[in-house]
Amino acid sequence: MAELTENGTRHSILRIWTAAALWAMIAIFAGHACTHMVAAGDTWVAMACGRHFVEHGVDTVEPFSFNSHKAGPTQAQLERFPEWTRPIIQKIHPTGWINQNWLTHVIFYRMAQAFGTDGDYDYNALVYWKFGVTFLCAVCVYYIGRVMGASAPWAAAGACFAVFVGRTFIDIRPAVFSNVLVAAYLLILVLATYRNFHYIWLIVPLLVFWCNVHGGYVYAFMMLVVFAGIHFVTIPFRKVFPSIGFKGVLHTAGAGLVAFLAMLIFNPFHLTNLTHTFEISISKHAESWRTVNEWHGAFEWNNPVGEETAFLVMFILMFAAMGLWIVAMTLRPRVETRRRARGNGDPIPGTFEWPKVDLAYIAIAIYTVSMAVKMRRFIPLAGVAMCPLMALFLDHAVKMIGARVQFNRTGRLDLPALPARLRWAVPAGFTVAAVLLGTLWGARYKHVYLDPWANDDVRDSVFMRMTASNIKPFEVCWFIRENNLSGRIFNHWTEGGAVAFGQHPDEKTGEIPLKLFMDGRAQAAYNHDKFKLWQYIKSGGPQVRSAFLAKRKLAYPDFEKIGAWIDAQLKEHDVWVILMPVNEINSDFMMGMQTQTNWRTAYMDNYQFLLINKETPQGQQLLDDILNQKARFPNDFSKELTLAKNLLAFRDEALSRRGLEHAIRSFEVDNSQAPMQLLVHDAAMRHAHLRAAATAFIVSYLDRFISNKHVYATQGGYTKKLVAAMIAANYLAGTPNPEYKEKYGGLDELYKEEQQRIGQKARW
Repeated sequence: MAELTENGTRHSILRIWTAAALWAMIAIFAGHACTHMVAAGDTWVAMACGRHFVEHGVDTVEPFSFNSHKAGPTQAQLERFPEWTRPIIQKIHPTGWINQNWLTHVIFYRMAQAFGTDGDYDYNALVYWKFGVTFLCAVCVYYIGRVMGASAPWAAAGACFAVFVGRTFIDIRPAVFSNVLVAAYLLILVLATYRNFHYIWLIVPLLVFWCNVHGGYVYAFMMLVVFAGIHFVTIPFRKVFPSIGFKGVLHTAGAGLVAFLAMLIFNPFHLTNLTHTFEISISKHAESWRTVNEWHGAFEWNNPVGEETAFLVMFILMFAAMGLWIVAMTLRPRVETRRRARGNGDPIPGTFEWPKVDLAYIAIAIYTVSMAVKMRRFIPLAGVAMCPLMALFLDHAVKMIGARVQFNRTGRLDLPALPARLRWAVPAGFTVAAVLLGTLWGARYKHVYLDPWANDDVRDSVFMRMTASNIKPFEVCWFIRENNLSGRIFNHWTEGGAVAFGQHPDEKTGEIPLKLFMDGRAQAAYNHDKFKLWQYIKSGGPQVRSAFLAKRKLAYPDFEKIGAWIDAQLKEHDVWVILMPVNEINSDFMMGMQTQTNWRTAYMDNYQFLLINKETPQGQQLLDDILNQKARFPNDFSKELTLAKNLLAFRDEALSRRGLEHAIRSFEVDNSQAPMQLLVHDAAMRHAHLRAAATAFIVSYLDRFISNKHVYATQGGYTKKLVAAMIAANYLAGTPNPEYKEKYGGLDELYKEEQQRIGQKARW
């Protein structure tokens, strides 16, 4: 009895230890999957939309852009239909702004509100959401494997690998909801297959939620057809394939129909929520909408969206696991073998049952992988669907091989007992891996997200670092609000959501005062012709196209023509404001606009440029206010910098000297790249009478930087100082002064290499 008690205690300890080690690994991998840095264009669109829906309800009236869909259907559109159908069409098929992600947007906005204090938003709440959703996804993947019959270690390995494969595609936007909902959906399907077919009815509430948070819910209906069809075909072959039976197929059809009707009823856009999906996926303009990088193939190696290496490994392992499983399936003892072993046709004794072939799940997993191969944005879904199946294949293959070896030895179809050392080695191995990876990844997380941030010393929260949102137009939106800018703005695609969220909407209508040309909602809010128009203007128009076709480089006369053409286009659309991120300063668009004397800089900082057309009444008034120092700025840095930019544009010595003074002041406020660029290019290189004074100041900064570099390197915002020093060193080494050449020559390359190293270490 004492021996039995001791064995039971050991078994209990082993079971608890194994479970703890496995769940620790799943939690660590899920956390690691959330640490990749992905830009957050869609996140700011979500915040703007979420605020609008909370304050004004969900409708099809788009409040942010002057180019967007108009709400409908209009009377002219309805006249094509019989009169008695028109009220029905208006109700079930509204047109205009169709935001399939509206509920996610509300959740994002409410979370940032709830975690914030004193009216400020806490954007780290969205990071908590990302971690929570990804962990739930990993949990669902684990249980998919377990329900299908995989042992706990194999199922845990599948869950870990699934989130690892999708890691670089997991960001803070509605699509991530589909990751966990696909996993939950597949879990429901396997529960219906292996437990009880009544579980299939869980897809109804799941799809009601899914169709309001993300348009990916269409996947569920597509796979339900595959699921029901294969189960129906395999009903007569239950010995080979797991089957939900005829009743199960009927329940699946019923659940699918109810889920479809529920999707139509419990969604503010009703039937349009479905037809809109087909509009962007199979319409004549679908390919054009999908020109963005995330819609390209998985194995496009130079694609900047996500990393495909882990998916490639999964893709190869998928075939290896499937091949091993197929080979192992052929090892099943045949009837003839049984008769030779037993002397009759009786079943072979033993406890092991040869696994069945879940043809429905295999088809769904392979189809999901094929989606990812064609369009890389589906790579996380491929990991969710395939990794538990791979775990099952490998687990079953090992068991089948072991059972066949045991049969050959004993004539019984049993699994050989695991050696005691191996039973203890499994939790020990997972524990060691959890400790090592947890320590390694935890230290990396601290370095990247918690230690002083080299990129920024102001906006350096985990959210800002994880989404590179520190460069978003926060200050320039303050400038727009406080100076009451209204009308129309030509903005960069990825900045539109942030510009909309940064304004104060009208309390009654929710419309923002400075309307966008276009933003990242693309097909959700714009006609295709508006999308192409934005692309054409942003590209620089016909002059850029003709130079490209002629394979010649653009020269200054070309940029003058580009600027004149863009100016005419913007005037035609009543646009008097342009907002572009600094990294667009050398684009054909911005190079062209800088040749147009009627477009002046109204605001600039290290991240954003705001240009205004001074020929408009609003533009002239704002420019006068800026030059007379009446305009309101968010801080002294942007005020001094903007004044410097404008005054240094004048040839007048007195005005340009004032410009140099303002440039120096702005640099003293923030030792960074933008004011150093002005000191070098707009002051020292443009104005001979300012060269000596500007150069002396540049030398003093560079000497100070060299002396204190080791101290600066430990502080937040170090990269800004480093880039400023790089610009200064490049300028000084290029002057005729031999002393400068000897002292500062080569520093710019060294600093550039250091900047790149910092960027690589800080990006995870």
